Amino acid sequence: MDNGTEREAIQRIRGRTTQYVEASTTTSGALCSYGSVAAFFPTFAVNFSPRPSARARPQAIVKNMTTELLTSPYTAIEPEPLGQSQREGVARALLDWYARERRQLPWRLHGDPYSIWISEIMLQQTQVATVIGYYERWMKRFPNVAALAAAETEDVLHAWQGLGYYSRARNLREAARKIVASFAGRLPESIEELRSLPGIGPYSAGAIASIAFGADEPVVDGNVVRVLTRLFCLAGDPKRAPLHGQIWALARALLPSGRASDYNQALMELGATCCTPRAPRCSLCPISPHCAALKQDRVQEFPHSAPRPPVLPERRAAAVVVRRGRVLVVQAPARAPRWAGMWQFPDVELGADEAPSTRLEASVKSSTGITIAAGASIGNLRHQVTRFRIDIEVYACRAQTGRARAIDYDAVCWSPPEELPRLAMPAAHRKIAREML
Repeated sequence: MDNGTEREAIQRIRGRTTQYVEASTTTSGALCSYGSVAAFFPTFAVNFSPRPSARARPQAIVKNMTTELLTSPYTAIEPEPLGQSQREGVARALLDWYARERRQLPWRLHGDPYSIWISEIMLQQTQVATVIGYYERWMKRFPNVAALAAAETEDVLHAWQGLGYYSRARNLREAARKIVASFAGRLPESIEELRSLPGIGPYSAGAIASIAFGADEPVVDGNVVRVLTRLFCLAGDPKRAPLHGQIWALARALLPSGRASDYNQALMELGATCCTPRAPRCSLCPISPHCAALKQDRVQEFPHSAPRPPVLPERRAAAVVVRRGRVLVVQAPARAPRWAGMWQFPDVELGADEAPSTRLEASVKSSTGITIAAGASIGNLRHQVTRFRIDIEVYACRAQTGRARAIDYDAVCWSPPEELPRLAMPAAHRKIAREML
């Protein structure tokens, strides 16, 4: 290919650029016109800044253009009429299905931005059936932004206990305080302002902006990833570039103008109830006629994912220290890597060959100032936290000397056993309080 022909080819590509979509700062901005995506979006145009070498062969030029496409913060989409018609057909089928089949969930009753925000944060990493009860109790306890902003951190953690990922609860309170201070107590509407709040990332911002305020913003959660990778047979790890950015760009390109609220909820609902990870109900799917994976009998192959990191075993010992009918509990530091700000029984991680009772006695002494005598084991429990499998051996202990001090903790106290349910405790330690006292 001579210089003139090469320049002409690049100009044709640039000349077809008509619409730029700014990708999220957390995505790669990638959008590839390969595989079944081409059936919906036959033409893609990209604004390239690097110029290929004059000596480059056509294959090299394509490679250079692909690399730029996958790393550029902008992509440009110019769908052909057929692609637009297909997209409209998918949107129409999905919206009609959602109008008939959507679940009656409490946060959908009023469309209040605060309730939508709370539900979206709770639904991260947690199933709907689990969230409903927590959501209803939360809304009675903290019915609006002002109530949440005024709450103590410990009260917020107590309301959250059992949902896990406790940083979500702390971020909700901090975000509420910022909303009161900076936005007159009203949840902001723009993506940029929503992203400025603690705990709100690209997905949460898109969900709140579209569902609560009707903004034409896409959402990409695990359900959406599953639907789109199957719909287009998209190979690769959806959590990494280039596919991560490609899915966000597709979600935006498929979005019907003015219908983002229902459309985004429909897409997530489809993934949660029909296009499920196992045993998907393809015969009931409203967009199955368009599904490339179904046509190729490859539905169960998607989405691809990287191998999960190995589960790491962790061995711990916990002390139930009793003095005059009260038990010793400690509050983890606010910056602790696990269970920050929550109450628990004193515990310690054990090395491979460490004797639990000896290590536990030394740990309680150094962290609280109390000398204890560790007695017999009163139980064992296993708890999973992210990729850690924690085995906790629980020991009945007797306080001997010393005054309780918060040396390695934010606070320590002697609590009557019947008062423990009022404290915010992680699930593992709440189980100790419930079953081993």
